[in-house]
Parts: sequence; C-alpha cells; structure tokens
Amino acid sequence: MNQYCIACGVFRTDLELILPTLASRPFVRYLEGGLHSDPDFLRRELQAAIDEVPCGYDRIILLYGVCGKGIVGLNSGNKTLLIPRVHDCISLFLGGTAEYRKQFSHKPGTYYISPGWYDEQVQPKGKVSQKGTSLLKEHKTGFPRQYVDTMDQEVWQERFGQDNTKEITGFFDSWKKNYTRAVYIDTGSARSDKYEKYARALAEENGWEYTELKGSTAMIRRCFDENPEGDDLLIVPPGRKVTFDPASSSLSSATPEGEDTLFRDRIIRTTGEGDESLKTRYTRGLGIDAGGTYTDAVLYDFKKSAVLSRAKALTTKWKYSEGIMAALEHIPAEELSSVDLVSLSTTLVTNAIVESNTHPVGLLIMPPGRLTAGDIEHVPASVIQGRMTIEGAMVEDIDPEEIRQRAEEMITHYGVRAFAVSGYGGSVNPRLELKVKKIIRESTGLDVCCGHELSGSLNFYIRARTAVLNAGTIPIMEEFLREMKAALDGIGVKAPILVVRGDGSIMTESYASDFPVQTALSGPAASMAGARHLTDQKEALVADVGGTTTDIGFLEEGLVSICDDGAAIGRWKTHVRAVDMLTVGLGGDSEILFDRQSWRIGPRRITPFCWLDSRNNLEEALGKALKKPERWEGSFKPLQWFCLSGKKADFELTGQEKRILDALAERPMMAWELGDLICDGVWKLLRTERLEKSYCLLRIGLTPTDLYHREGALSLWDSPLLKEYVSLSAIVSSMAEDLFLEHLKEKISRQAGGALLDRIFPGNSQREQERLLEKGNRWMQLQPRLNVPVIGLGGPAGLMLKDAVTRLGGELIIPENSEVANAVGAVTSEVSVSTSASIVTTAQGLFRIQGIAHEADDFESLEETESYCLKILNEKILKKARAAGTSSTGVEILIQNRTAEASGGESLFLERQFSASLTGIPDLV
Repeated sequence: MNQYCIACGVFRTDLELILPTLASRPFVRYLEGGLHSDPDFLRRELQAAIDEVPCGYDRIILLYGVCGKGIVGLNSGNKTLLIPRVHDCISLFLGGTAEYRKQFSHKPGTYYISPGWYDEQVQPKGKVSQKGTSLLKEHKTGFPRQYVDTMDQEVWQERFGQDNTKEITGFFDSWKKNYTRAVYIDTGSARSDKYEKYARALAEENGWEYTELKGSTAMIRRCFDENPEGDDLLIVPPGRKVTFDPASSSLSSATPEGEDTLFRDRIIRTTGEGDESLKTRYTRGLGIDAGGTYTDAVLYDFKKSAVLSRAKALTTKWKYSEGIMAALEHIPAEELSSVDLVSLSTTLVTNAIVESNTHPVGLLIMPPGRLTAGDIEHVPASVIQGRMTIEGAMVEDIDPEEIRQRAEEMITHYGVRAFAVSGYGGSVNPRLELKVKKIIRESTGLDVCCGHELSGSLNFYIRARTAVLNAGTIPIMEEFLREMKAALDGIGVKAPILVVRGDGSIMTESYASDFPVQTALSGPAASMAGARHLTDQKEALVADVGGTTTDIGFLEEGLVSICDDGAAIGRWKTHVRAVDMLTVGLGGDSEILFDRQSWRIGPRRITPFCWLDSRNNLEEALGKALKKPERWEGSFKPLQWFCLSGKKADFELTGQEKRILDALAERPMMAWELGDLICDGVWKLLRTERLEKSYCLLRIGLTPTDLYHREGALSLWDSPLLKEYVSLSAIVSSMAEDLFLEHLKEKISRQAGGALLDRIFPGNSQREQERLLEKGNRWMQLQPRLNVPVIGLGGPAGLMLKDAVTRLGGELIIPENSEVANAVGAVTSEVSVSTSASIVTTAQGLFRIQGIAHEADDFESLEETESYCLKILNEKILKKARAAGTSSTGVEILIQNRTAEASGGESLFLERQFSASLTGIPDLV
C-alpha cells in the first residue's frame, strides 16, 4: 500500500527512527510546528496539503490531533484519510488518549516537552519569539533560540524606564501562570540529555514541579499499519468531511443524509468513439490570420505536421479579403488547389465593436423589478412582458402580439438588422428568451440572439450587452464569410472554412455567423495555440510581437490561459470566453517620436520608412530635408511621410482633405512638404486625422523595424535611403547615430521588459519595474529569475525581447515559423465547446436544476436530480459540438459542490455545479 503522511514538525525526531523500521516506507511531508495556535490557518494549510497529494497514494495519514479543532471540516476529497483520535500531539507521545487523560486529571497545568517539540522549537501559547524575557540563556544551556532574550534588561530600562519594563516583562511572562509542572516525555528517540536538562531548567526557573514520563510511539506506529485496528484511529473514506463530537470530544466523519459522495468533487468522462486526429482526417490546411497590421498565411501538411509555404501582406482593414488574397498570391496556385481545410482568425469583430461600426440592433428585455429601457445603455431597447425570479421560476408570461409590434417598430424607426433578447433569470431558465426568439424570427425573418446562448452568468446587464454586441456583428460576419468564400473559390480553394474563437478553439462558418462575438480576440488566441503547437511547451509565458501591439499570455499545463469571467472588448465588459492576455501598444511598427525633448515609442502604429522607400523614389524630398535639419525644431513630426492607401473616402471631404489627396496622388510627401504646399509652410495646420482613421492615408516614419533594418538584423525590404533617414533623425535629436541607435534599442527593451512584468505582476508601478530591470540599486542587488521560458512570436520578437528576457533571468524561445505562429495556430486548433448547469435546493426542500433549458419540475432527491441533469447536459453539449463542427463524443463533466458550515459545525449543502466540456477534430464541415 502506498501511504502519504502529512505530519506536524514535532514528530520529525521520532519518525526519523520509526520510518526505517516499517515494512513499506511512506512519503512524509512535514508542516511547521505550532500551527495549532491558529486553528483556521492550520485547517487551510492541511486542506491545501491534502489537495496537493499526487495520484497513486492509497491513504493519507494525518499525524495531528483535534488541535483546537484545526482539522475539523477537512475534506478527504478522493482519498482515504487516517487520523489518530487524540486531543493533540502530547497524547501520541504518551501512547494514547488514556494516559493523556490520566495525566491531565492529575496535574491540569502541565507543560510537556518532548525531543520533537524541542527540535521544532514550538513556543508556549502567549510567548513572543525573541522579544520576551529570558527563560534560559542559550550560551549556557544550548536551549532553543526562541527562548533567548535579545534585549538586556538594562537596555529595556534605558529605553522604556523601570516601571514600563516591569509591565512589559510581566506581559510577556503571563503565560507561565497557566502552568505548575514541567514534564519531559522520553519517547526513546533522544540521543542527548539536553532535552531533559532543558525541561528541568524550565521548571526550576519558573518554580514548577518537574516530572519525567516514559513515552511510547506505539500509537504512531499503528497509524502506518496496512490494516490498522482500534477505535482510537479514525478512517475517513473519500468524499467525507472530518467532524467533531462535542459530547465525546472525539473526531468522526460524516456527510449529510449519509450520502458518501455529496461533497466529493469528481469528474465523469465519456470516451469518444471514432475520433480521428487531424493527421488522418485532412491532407493540407490553409491557416490565415488577419491581424491588426499584417495578414499571415501558411500552407500546412497535416501528414507531416509541417509548414510547406508561408506568406505575409499588409492587413486591409477596410476590406479584409483584399489583404488575405494579397498574402495568398505568394503561395503557388497548384499547392492551394490541394487544400481541404481553411481556418482563419480575424480582428474583424473586435475592430467593429471597438470602432462602434456594428449594425443597428433591437434589444427586447425582461428585466428585474422596475428597470426601464432607459436604464440599459442601448438604443433602441424595449421592456416587454415576461418575468422570471432569480431561481428561474416564471411569474409572468410573454405577450406574443406585443413582441411582434415592438419588433416592427424597431425595424421601421431604427432600421435594425438583428435582435437581441435578454431576460432576468434567463441563464437559470431560458424558456421565456427562447419563446421571444421564436416569435421574432417567424415575424421578421431577421437574426435573433439570446443572452443565455452566450453566457450562464446571472449578471443580467452584461448578458444583455453581450447579446447586443453579438447581434450587431452577425451581418458583418455573414458578409465577410460570403466574401471570403467567393474569393477562395476564385483561386481554386473549395475547402470548408473554420473560424478561430477567442479561446483558441475553432468553429464552423455557420456557427461563427450565429455567434460572431465569440471570434473577438481570436488573433491573440491563435497565437497562443500556435506557440503551444510549435514548441510543445506546457508552461510558458507567450509574447506575440506584432506590428501594432504585443500580446502576452500564459500556457498553463499545456492549456491556453482563459479569462472565464469574460473579455473586455473596447469599452465593453462582456461574457465572451476568451484568452487571458495583456495587450500593450508596442510592436515592430510602433511610432518612434522625438518631440519637445521627449521620447515616445508607441502606442500608435505607423508604416515603417523602409517599406515606403522600397516602393518609391524618395531621394529628392529627403535630400531637401537633410540640407536644413535645424528647420525641424527638434521634432520628428515634420519628417514623417504620408501616402495613399488606395482606399477611397466614403465621406464628404473638406477642402484641405481634398488638396491633400490630390497632392499625394503624385507621390508620397513629408509632412513639411505638404505644409509648404497647402498650409503656407505651417505643417502643424495639416488635418489628416479623418483620412488616417478611415485608412485612406498611411502615415510613415521611424519604427523599431527601421532600426533593425539599419543594423542588418532584418531584411524585409530593400531600403536604399534608410541610412540617410536614420542619420537625419539622429541629427534632429542632437545625438550621434551610434548613440541614437543604442538609446532607442534600450528604450524598446525597457518597454518590453515592463510589459512582461505587467503580465506577471499586474498593477506594479513603473518604479518597481525599473528596480527589477536594473537588478536593484547600489544599496541592494536583486536577481530576478523567470521560472518558465518566454516564447517569442512575430518577426521582431527575438530582437525586441532578447535583452528584456535576459534582464529578468529567463530563457527566450523563438520557434521555427514564429513569424506566422498565428496562422499555424489557426489551422492546427480543434473544436472545443462547453456548457454548465447546477443543482440547488428550494425553500421547500426540493432540488432544482438551473442554467440549462429543460422541462422537468423540481425533484425530491439529489440522486434523481443529478441523473436527469447529466442526461440533458450531455445532450446539450453534443448538440453544440455538432453545430461547432465535430462529431466527437468525448464529454468531460466536472462536478463540484458548494457547502456552508452551520452554527453547530455540520456541513450544509448549497449547490452542486456541473461544468461540461468537449474537444474534437472538425470533421463535420
């Protein structure tokens, strides 16, 4: 039998002699002695230790007694516990409870000392370590250090006065009044007489009686028997809690209603039948990531698990398909014709929400209390009949005619193209939401989204908001997918399309059309999935350095770290399950700006100069700027360039905007040139904001990408004038070029390091970051060390992260194909769906299922309720899985329990929670 022992540190001395004599030696974990002085803390520490016991052990032995009821309430989980039924460790040293009671009756005020107690340096209750009066001088007796006075009486009197010193020492010595006897327990483990000497000296100093007792380790040894016998040893089966019987002052275990499994968390797994791997199901996949700056594409061989081709192009946010097709132009057409699966991630929905470019949505709500439509931050919104309690009980039914009328009014007066429905209590019982959805669809033919379909949270307001955001992006996603399908068909790619969700899984295009809001943050999620696939790392910090931002997240136990509370998209808090990442405005194309003697890198993204230089003849304009560098007033702003993107304005232009576009139609120009031409030489009067925001105009200037090109570390484009442009920038900032480059690289490294620290220690100040990056100061040296590697993704990752990771004492991993990791993650991810439900008790003592649609009434027994709940939960998740694109039947259901302790110490059942999940390959597309 494999045994795991969790023992108080006072048993260490005795166990070191006992363990070698046992037939099978258990693993022993010691906790600090003296924790019984705070029973609640002891309970938490013990429970944590029990929960951390690895699989493979048959029994956990707790060498603790009642210890101030510190072990009462411990949950055995899925393990068997063995606990001696004793008051505290003294009983075990004396051989059992009988001898302890005998001694207690004889001399209640007894202070016990054993070898293990001495070696662990456990303090008497009320004794303050290193601040009280001396019991015995260590230099004379060799006694434990915590009983050595660190402040001489003369020093105390000098600082506090004689009277105060008397009061202080009296306070620290007050614990002695509780004892009249000191007892040394000889358990047979002592190899020195120092223990006995200490006990005698303790009694002598305090005027106590001294006694030596012969101890016994027999009861301790019996705890390790394979088949222990005796009522003085408590066996706690799995799923039970430790209880305390006040009448007998002994430990026991119990569960309410005698149900052994009531409080045990457990997992139910269903093995999927017929599941295949991507290698056997598909031949070649096309992964696409339309990021904020660049669009990446990879041709992936599932049989070889290898990237065959890769390509990159600028993202065209005004029409994503243009940038995607530009990237695919670099992949041979004959290779694309063999693609049998397409998977893409896109910032389409994220940008639409952030930029408030969603379609008009009509919101119909069934709120709590007296809430009105005006209390919801959305127009148009309408309160309709239909009310649920928070427990999901219907108190008012809907009015079908009212729903039809309100829907028609919203279409007529607001031009809505989709509807959202949310009702209070809808996540507990979605019946009313579903009835409203059916009526609207039948009467209008438009898309309808319910709050419960996106979230099981009880927060009515956020569920309503999430439903609105989802409904408003349905037409956008539908249009984008139609456009993509036609474009891919035009180049011979006739494979089905999958879309990456915000949690890194994938779903069919039809599922994405119904729930587009779930694709928010799909780009960062795809990068995390790509990092996992390219490195096989289980624990890592992932930093995806793009052109505009750096996204930082964690891989934990081989899984992408998820923000289950819901992602924040722009100014909106949602219930969208998405990757938990920190995004900072630092990337390869971050604007490097020097203005008014101040430096700034990011957060604005501009186009690198070397890209513009590779496509245009800029020699004449740059030559003019080099002739009079003093003109630029110590600022990079007049040296930035503008060029046309090719997108036409879809708004009425001002006179200046029209002149700007006409001038740039000839060639790209620097800001000072446009100022001379249009604003009588005052470039600061240029108004380009609307043209830039609508992507009609590109701003070009100095970026980290240019710095790395200048040093030869990057070679994305051929830029003959880059040296001159960098030199001009150095002159304007009054620095030599070599110092200029080093200064900027240092600033980039510091910002990257600060971003990593922000993800590791959220909320730390810039000053604290500097201390770690500087490794301290002249007074103290700090040596930070990352415990996990940092996986760098994106073209500039190695250049921007290397120094920062080194400063933090970490290892930087740049995997092959890191530049297109997002696209790799998109094409190698799997379908993953989840759903949840719970069982609660009603005021009548019945059991009710919440969080999932069903037709059953409340149940009388917990077993019957759970059986029915598992049935409908399994049906629902399999239905969701098929809709998302997989036929896998491998369901995993985590069952957890919420309990509370009553005034009498017994555990009360509050709620049983069910979390179901399923992962499988996309074989239904």
